[in-house]
Amino acid sequence: MGKNKITVPLIEFLKNRVYLGAYDYVPSDTKDLVYFTVEDTLPYHSFHLDFGPLNISNLYRFAVVLHNILNDDLNQGKGVVFYSSTSPQQRTNAACLLCCYMILVQAWSPHQVLQPIAQFDPPFASFRDAGYSNADYEITIQDVVYGMWRAKQRSLIDLTSFNLEEYEQYERVDQGDFNVISKDFIAFASPQQSKKSNSLNQPFKKVLSYFQNNNVQLVVRLNSHLYDAKEFTSRNIKHIDMIFDDGTCPTLEYVQKFIGAAECVINKGGKIAVHCKAGLGRTGCLIGAHLIYTHGFTANECIAYMRMIRPGMVVGPQQHWLYLNQNYFRDWRYTMVLDNRPDEFIGGYFPLCSYDEFKQRMKEQKRLALKEQQQQLQQQNSSFAAVDSSFTNTPIRRRKISGALASKIQTAVPMISPGQPRKYIEESDDEQNDIAITSNSDDENVMEGIIRSTPAKESTPHSERRILRSISANTHQQPIQLTKTTTTTTTRVVSTTLSSSPNSNGSPTNGLKINKARSIKPRIGSGTPNSTRVSSGGVRKISGKK
Repeated sequence: MGKNKITVPLIEFLKNRVYLGAYDYVPSDTKDLVYFTVEDTLPYHSFHLDFGPLNISNLYRFAVVLHNILNDDLNQGKGVVFYSSTSPQQRTNAACLLCCYMILVQAWSPHQVLQPIAQFDPPFASFRDAGYSNADYEITIQDVVYGMWRAKQRSLIDLTSFNLEEYEQYERVDQGDFNVISKDFIAFASPQQSKKSNSLNQPFKKVLSYFQNNNVQLVVRLNSHLYDAKEFTSRNIKHIDMIFDDGTCPTLEYVQKFIGAAECVINKGGKIAVHCKAGLGRTGCLIGAHLIYTHGFTANECIAYMRMIRPGMVVGPQQHWLYLNQNYFRDWRYTMVLDNRPDEFIGGYFPLCSYDEFKQRMKEQKRLALKEQQQQLQQQNSSFAAVDSSFTNTPIRRRKISGALASKIQTAVPMISPGQPRKYIEESDDEQNDIAITSNSDDENVMEGIIRSTPAKESTPHSERRILRSISANTHQQPIQLTKTTTTTTTRVVSTTLSSSPNSNGSPTNGLKINKARSIKPRIGSGTPNSTRVSSGGVRKISGKK
C-alpha cells in the first residue's frame, strides 16, 4: 500500500476499545491502539461488478479474529482498530462486517449499530447485484443490518452454532454448490447428468447424499431439464417442475402455488430445495417471496440477507419485482389460506387461495350437501309411504265409554268437540258429595261458562289445610275420595273415584265411580267450593262438603 491520499477519520463503536478505520498503508501499532485487517485474507469473489457483502463464513472468521485480538493479554487496555483500504467498496465491506458482528454477537440493536456510520463523510458505497447489465437497484449497509437483525429475531441464523466447515464445503461447485438459506430452504445450482452414460458426477452425488441425510422432502426445478428427476424420486424425494425463463420473474399465480407447496412440506417437518441453472436469480425470487410471506422481511432486507448466505442472489429486474410485490406477499399471510383442492401442477400439493373465495366455496359446498341430503331424505320418505301402513303406523287403542258418561258429556258439551278436551261438571244427587271432573282445556270461554254455572260461595282461607284436617277428623263420618290419574301413550287420563265410607248395612255409601277425561297436563280449575282438588304428583284428593 502507498501513502494515504485521503484522510479518513476513525469511527468509534466502543469508546477506547473498538474502532473502524481506513488507510492506504499498513499502520503500526502504538501503546494505545492495535491495528488489524482481513481485506487480503477474506476477499469477496465477484461474479461481475458486484463487490459484496461478504458472506456468512467471512463474517464468522472475522468474529474469531476480532475475539482473539480483544482477548489477548498484550492488548488489554488498548483500543483495537479494524481497518481497510480507502476504496469505497472495501470501506463498505469492512463497515458491513463490523456492523453485522455487533448485531449477531454483541446483540446490539440496529439503531445502535448504524448511529456511528450515519451521514459519515466520505460516505459508504451501496452494494449492486451480480448481473451484467447496468445496476439500477442498490442495497445499503442499513438493509444488511436490518436483514441480519430480523433473521436473528426469527431464529433463521445463529452465529454461535454456525457450522463453518459444512458451509465452506458445500458452497464449492465441485461439492454441490448449495447453501442452506434458512431452516426450511436450500438454494443450489442445477445438477447436470450425462445423457449417454447416465452416470452421476461427484457434485450430484454430494447433493443427493446431503438431501437424504437432512430431511429434504421436495425439490423444485425452475430451469430446463439437465438431469433425470428419477434420481430424486427413487430416493423418496418428491420432485416438481415450475419452469420459467432465465432472467425473468414468476407470475403471482406461480408464487401462490410455490408457497402453498412449501407450506405443505414445512407442516410435515420437511425441507424444500430450489434450483434454477445457477441457483441465484429465479431461485432467489421464489425463496425471497416465501421469506417475506413468512417472516415479514422487506424486499431490501430479504435480498441483503440472502446475499449474506449465498452471494449473488436476486439479479437485475428480479430485485424490482420483489420490491413491487413485497406487500402482496406480506398480506397473503392474513388474506390467503391453503386450498383443499390438490393441484397436479405442483405434484398434488395445495396452493394458496383467497380466504374469501375459499369461504364462499365452502359455503356453497355446504349448501349443495344439505340440498342433496334433503333430496335423499325425501326419497326415503316416499319409499316408506309405499310400504303397508300396518307396518309403519302405531295401532290406536280405543276404550269403551259407558252410556251414562257419554250422555253427561253430551249434556256438558252439546256441540261436536273439535278434538280438544273440555271441562264439565257432574252434579251428584247428594249435595254433600259434589264431584268435579275436569280436563285441562285451554279454551277460556269454556272455563268462564263453568265458573258462571257454578253457585258462588265464600272461599275459605287456607282451604288446602282445612281439607287435610277434614279428611283426618271425619275418617268414619265422611267418605274419603281419591282421584287416581293414569296417563297412557295416547294422553288419556282415567279418573277413578273410590269411596271408603260404609253405610249402615256395611256396604259403601256410594258405589264405584269411574270417570274418564282426556288430559294433557294437570291444571287446577275453579270448580265448586265443595269440590277441592289437591295435585300431588298424579294423585288428586277430593273432599266432601264440610
